[in-house]
Amino acid sequence: MFEITQIPIPDFGAPEEIPVLPPRLYRDRCRRVLERLREAGLDALVVYADREHSANLSYCTGFDPRFEEALFVLTSDGQATLCLGNECLNVVSALPVSTDILLCQDFSLMGQDRSKSWDLTPLLAKAGLRRGMRCGIAGWKTLEAGRLEVPFYIVDLISQRCGRPPTNANDLFMHPQRGLRIVNEPEQIAQFEYAATRTSNSILKLLRAIEPGKRCFELAAHFDGGGLPDSCHPMVSCGRRIPNGMASPGNTRVVEGHFLTSAFGVWGALTCRAGWLTAHPEVFAKGTGRAVWPIIENYLTVTRAWYAAVSVDASAGDVWAQTDAARQDGLYTLCVNPGHYLHLDEWVSSPFWKDSPVALPSGCALQADIIPVPRKGTASINMEDGIVLADARLRSQLERRYPALHQRCEARRRFMIEVLGYALSPDILPLSNIPGAYFPCLLDTTWVCRHRRS
Repeated sequence: MFEITQIPIPDFGAPEEIPVLPPRLYRDRCRRVLERLREAGLDALVVYADREHSANLSYCTGFDPRFEEALFVLTSDGQATLCLGNECLNVVSALPVSTDILLCQDFSLMGQDRSKSWDLTPLLAKAGLRRGMRCGIAGWKTLEAGRLEVPFYIVDLISQRCGRPPTNANDLFMHPQRGLRIVNEPEQIAQFEYAATRTSNSILKLLRAIEPGKRCFELAAHFDGGGLPDSCHPMVSCGRRIPNGMASPGNTRVVEGHFLTSAFGVWGALTCRAGWLTAHPEVFAKGTGRAVWPIIENYLTVTRAWYAAVSVDASAGDVWAQTDAARQDGLYTLCVNPGHYLHLDEWVSSPFWKDSPVALPSGCALQADIIPVPRKGTASINMEDGIVLADARLRSQLERRYPALHQRCEARRRFMIEVLGYALSPDILPLSNIPGAYFPCLLDTTWVCRHRRS
């Protein structure tokens, strides 16, 4: 079904600067959070954040903590309070939302001053929490049976203040159908497209720099987030067998005949490519290649089925079923769900599971995340890119407000359809600058796989 041929990757271009989200967008978000809070029967919401888990807080306020933890408290009557440590207090300036700022030195790093305001208890009172309130707390993960994942002492203090334990409120932001962070505004989509151009251009530069003898950390020098924070650690690893594709780049050298995997993620995007370190398609006809090529071909069949099934209002369960039906079970299993939602965090949640009832909404950002795990032998094959689903109305908004973005997405669509042979709904806006391009020969990336023309 697929052939390897020499295809030039077009220069799709990139935004000249980081798109900035306007203050009104954050105010609208806080208004929607308040509406959901009241609909859920809650009197208050506490949003916890630390350096790794800051997406919910940043979504509400445009602020993410540096070095420390932070809490954002929002009561049903609209009172908003941000509790910060020493260093975050020094970096927070003009926030896009109206909120009180309180110093909580318990959030500060070890050994720093705690003489002014170390205790969170009186700050929760100042933030509007009162006895009898029903409080939800959002960190970064919805857990079974409503369990809470944020630090115990914070949960304990909220419980003491309200006279009852808080409930897990992460679904307000992250539920695969109802979560507020699942549907993105045009401004956020523009920022995510900037992010995707940075990650995909970085991966392409890395792939083109591969040559025998180079160390993984030398290849990782091509990662350039363009000012955006990482959404995960940078990944480059190679070897005859790669036990963990999530390994950080180290001293291992590129060896012809081995495998290599690479991934780079910043807020709003991740791009991954993994494959065989060979220079010419002829090697797939002999030796290790005879075992590798069937996996590549079926993997590309599965990926093509995923793209063909995804559209606005499509059933995520149907996408899962069509993807799984294309997979040759005897060759490999899948490591994780075949795709997930993207946001500031690399994985918000996934709507793709067997019999999933989720209907994919317009405005959602998705990552094709189909990771094969061979049942026999060894191989490292992967291709991850980000897309946005946009109905006709959203596409019209983007074309009007971001004409260059619209043109880049249309050019990527044409490349995927006309050159690589994908079937795409009009709803799919590819954000990556190597959209759907799989490089089977990592020592010569002029070779690309495409669907064989009949």
